[in-house]
Amino acid sequence: MNGTSLDKYLRKRNKKFDPTAIIISGIGLVSVIFTIVSYEKSAASFLDTRSLIIVFGGTLASILFQFDLMSSLNCLKLTTQSLIKTPEKTLRNIMNQLDEAIINQLQLKDLRGGTDLNGEILNDIVYMQTQGLLLEEIQGFVTARITDELLDRKVAVDILRRASIIAPALGLFGTVMGLIGVLKTLSDPAQIGPSMSLALMTTAYGAGLGSLVFTPLSGRLDHHNTIFLETYEQLLNKLAIILNREERQIQQSHQPDEHPI
Repeated sequence: MNGTSLDKYLRKRNKKFDPTAIIISGIGLVSVIFTIVSYEKSAASFLDTRSLIIVFGGTLASILFQFDLMSSLNCLKLTTQSLIKTPEKTLRNIMNQLDEAIINQLQLKDLRGGTDLNGEILNDIVYMQTQGLLLEEIQGFVTARITDELLDRKVAVDILRRASIIAPALGLFGTVMGLIGVLKTLSDPAQIGPSMSLALMTTAYGAGLGSLVFTPLSGRLDHHNTIFLETYEQLLNKLAIILNREERQIQQSHQPDEHPI
């Protein structure tokens, strides 16, 4: 394969993060908020401390009760990362190097030093290869690492999905409490307003969080998990090609030369 074809091939493999979807969805969300606020001419009229405590505080308390703190913080980390980049971005350079190694008949040791384990997956693979591990053992190591990270990602999606259910439920709970307050203050019209505000604002907060925040974020992270798996499957396939080729070369080098009599 000549240099031009190689460059073209690598450019196809080099998927860059496209922020268009984030920008469009952000514009849509801002438009919804602006439309709602414009009716009242002031965002302050949509702030209710009691509703915030019931919906936001209640959702957070429920999530922390079901999941540990580290899982919740990891969910926040992965969610933030999903807004900035897609999972294959961290492996893009490694994938391109593996493609180049396959095309140019290079060995893994040509890509990394592999003198010790430092957490970088390709370096660790080269280190294990130099220690005499076979393809099946290296694949087992990579698969175990993928499984651990995928578990964290699945827990993060589960947290967001639970939150998308809990927030509207707490909004309904606040609505019921507000309506009870309305019934108790029918004799004093001045007290009906705060109770009715609690009833309506908790519903708005719960529905807004569930529909506009937690559900889209969980869907995006779940989609990224699919990309994460597919990327690592490609990584394993490329490693198998290179390692199998190197093992064949080693076997051929140890075969005795046949000299015709």
